[in-house]
Amino acid sequence: MAGKAFTQISRGQFLLGGSIRFESVKETYYLNDTYQSTDIFVSPAIGYFVLNKLAAGLRVDLSSYKLNISNVEQKSTIIVLRPFVRYYFLPVASKINAFLDAGYLLGKRKWEGFFSSPADTDKSKGFQVSAGPSIFLTEQIALEFTIGYRHTTSDNWGLDPDKASTLSSGFGLQIHLGKKKKQRNS
Repeated sequence: MAGKAFTQISRGQFLLGGSIRFESVKETYYLNDTYQSTDIFVSPAIGYFVLNKLAAGLRVDLSSYKLNISNVEQKSTIIVLRPFVRYYFLPVASKINAFLDAGYLLGKRKWEGFFSSPADTDKSKGFQVSAGPSIFLTEQIALEFTIGYRHTTSDNWGLDPDKASTLSSGFGLQIHLGKKKKQRNS
């Protein structure tokens, strides 16, 4: 349609999707020991465009780890709620756009084994910032690539808090739902 474009990131639209992140983690914990790992996370998300190019929503991370140190097994399950805001920089009708995504983290981790028998829990909080391109494959489906930074602090059972800084890269798929709005070029 000449002169018209569909606006996927307009006020009133919904954002439904998720991402897969690959992370390199360096963690400092009790007695200044460090831990390094490479992890994979899957995070479903839902959001709503409160203004053109600005969405707010919620992500949920569910992770499960199994670690063996000197033939001693450590398991942990982590649930993280991540309220977020996301801003797209280019015009609303762009097929390729760039975004900045920021959020607060509230987590709960359950430990079994190595440090704790029976199971114990700790809580964490922090923030995350990520950015990248969003490529609209269709009017409703966008493929995204991200680079991000996350910082968390865990309560660590009353000892010195665990602190973790994480650099990540990943990709995701977002589905933009809602009534199609048309924009006229002036």
